[in-house]
Amino acid sequence: YATLCTSIPAVRDYLTAATATICRKVPDLAGFFTISGSENMTHCWSHGGGAGCPRCGQRKASEVIAELHAALHAGIRLAGGRQRLIAWDWGWQDAWVEDIIARLPAEVMFMSVSEWSIPISRGGVNTEVGEYSISTVGPGPRATRHWEWARRRGLKTLAKVQCGNTWELSAVPYIPAVANVARHAANLSAAGVDGVMLGWTLGGYPSPNLEVMARTSPAVPTGAAERPEASLQRVATERVGPALAPALVRAWTTLSTAFSEFPYHGGVVYNAPMQLGPANLLWGEPTGYRATMVGFPYDDLDGWRAVYPAEAFIGQLEKVASGFERAHTELAATLQKQKAQLTSDQARAAARELTVIEAAGVHFRSTANQARFVRARQQLREAKTTTDRAALGAELERLLRQEIDLARRLCGIQGRDSRIGFEASNQYYYVPVDLAEKVVNCQDLLTRWLPRAVNGEGRNAE
Repeated sequence: YATLCTSIPAVRDYLTAATATICRKVPDLAGFFTISGSENMTHCWSHGGGAGCPRCGQRKASEVIAELHAALHAGIRLAGGRQRLIAWDWGWQDAWVEDIIARLPAEVMFMSVSEWSIPISRGGVNTEVGEYSISTVGPGPRATRHWEWARRRGLKTLAKVQCGNTWELSAVPYIPAVANVARHAANLSAAGVDGVMLGWTLGGYPSPNLEVMARTSPAVPTGAAERPEASLQRVATERVGPALAPALVRAWTTLSTAFSEFPYHGGVVYNAPMQLGPANLLWGEPTGYRATMVGFPYDDLDGWRAVYPAEAFIGQLEKVASGFERAHTELAATLQKQKAQLTSDQARAAARELTVIEAAGVHFRSTANQARFVRARQQLREAKTTTDRAALGAELERLLRQEIDLARRLCGIQGRDSRIGFEASNQYYYVPVDLAEKVVNCQDLLTRWLPRAVNGEGRNAE
């Protein structure tokens, strides 16, 4: 691949003129932000290969990247200077960042992903965050360091976060780990950043997450930001009324604690079957297919688990699922007791909160089940004794029956609430007929495949 080389003055002049044209044609546009370290190629160093350019290879990457931003900023000034330019460090190599910041125009704002590089330990595995995460509360050392460099230059600083959803789970309108979001927002206020960018295609649905962020984050005027506990209580009260609000806050806190056990890794969030949940089919024989990015997980357990051993990966997901199930049970019981004290609007709002919690729990439980199924399927193929095959057969039967139950439950949930299973860039991950197909799929495996597999027959049969 190739890109127009920004070390050529004519290319920079073109970018300046193009930016000025946009600003003049769309005068109400607030500004621009850049992705200059990954995604599409935008300059010769954007994918780290600038050394192959006869011009940029003779210059530092930091010089080229800062010069590109200067060209864009010059276009804004040429058009009158109303818009703002935000330079985002997504994909910038750590060794480049300080020098890039030192070279940026003084009016440019600087943005960093808040939770990147936070070290975590889950299931006995040590790793660090390298994507968006609601299971991990920022900010982290990378962003904190970069913001400090920007402040020394006198630049305004921004945090890039996703407070509604991440790829940890995008098939529900928001991940209801609201206490984690409130803590993150408060931490950003304490860190002194000047503002936040809240999300992408996922996470934009109106949610308690966004409301808590709005009350607690750096976007709130100085002195008006609420403490996390106060914002949780206020948002819960506005949604379900004073009688049920304490129970809803307890649920959000339980969910946040459970979600903090999520086996986080970039490979997990992109490859594991969280987005499809029970809609992902099971196979009696290995498919040999590799999981694709948040689309088709197949049975690629090694791709799903990334750096986690299989048992640790499964165990962490089961911890998350159990926490979501417990929060749902407790909140549903309290709602039933206090329903007479709620208005009809408050009762409907509570029911919708329960729907999101239940659907999320189904997705996490199913992901753990599918991983256990793939593992047990392989163990059954390798089993030597009748006793071992019988025990593994019983485990596989349990998992298949539970997947049937989860698919039926999720089909009913989606039939009542069309928010479930939808994400803006992927549209519907599944519709009810996909979940019906999963039921048929599991029933077929129970009646046709499993008895033969336990008896060691027809291992390569269709």
